[in-house]
Amino acid sequence: MPRTAYTPSLPGLSTTDDLDTVINWGLGADSTAYLARMLTDPDVHGIDLKRTAVLYMATGSEWPETRLLVEEFMLPLLREHGVRFVQLSRSGHLKADGITVLDDSRHPDTLFARGPWTLWDELESVGTVPQQAGTRKCSLRAKGDVGDRWIAPTMGGRPFRQVMGFNADEEGRRFTDIIASKIPGRMGVYPLIDWGWVVLALLSCCRRGMAGAGPVGLRVALCCVGWQGRRNGKCVLFLP
Repeated sequence: MPRTAYTPSLPGLSTTDDLDTVINWGLGADSTAYLARMLTDPDVHGIDLKRTAVLYMATGSEWPETRLLVEEFMLPLLREHGVRFVQLSRSGHLKADGITVLDDSRHPDTLFARGPWTLWDELESVGTVPQQAGTRKCSLRAKGDVGDRWIAPTMGGRPFRQVMGFNADEEGRRFTDIIASKIPGRMGVYPLIDWGWVVLALLSCCRRGMAGAGPVGLRVALCCVGWQGRRNGKCVLFLP
């Protein structure tokens, strides 16, 4: 696994890349619904897949069912469309330890659920628990900071869009994201908020509206329903 603290010499870590869009994928129902909906017709959504990277930051705390769903339904979808999927994690407790590129591929077949240093390693080292409110500093360290440290040298200051999967009930997160952004050239994009999609709308779209989209609709329905089931304390899969 490539490890860096940070030297842009790995594949994908060069300003010669032609990327203009980065999509954050947290594996939840929200960002999964956006990703699969966008892939039904990228041009309509203003996405050039050849110039797009999907970013996933591994925390080591994903449910086993989530990994199974991703590998069974979503990774085949990414491979089908040749989407570049970059999987990252922290390399250690200190910022100086850098980040690890777990995988960088247009043909992903494995979700790397953990890297050298996990969120639980972090929490245990300082004797605390995950934050459920406020600034969620543990999430920022395990996800936001990791993604930023890949994006900054990759983009080299040129303009780009970063798609965030906040739903329409999370307007506050958009505001926070806008004021907190420090990467030169970055423009945050919040499609689910713009579409007015909340969790119930996302699941309705997955189960009904996209069920007629053939294999894509089925994949989205299974994934989103599965993740929502886990949110309610169980993993439930059923056909739309």
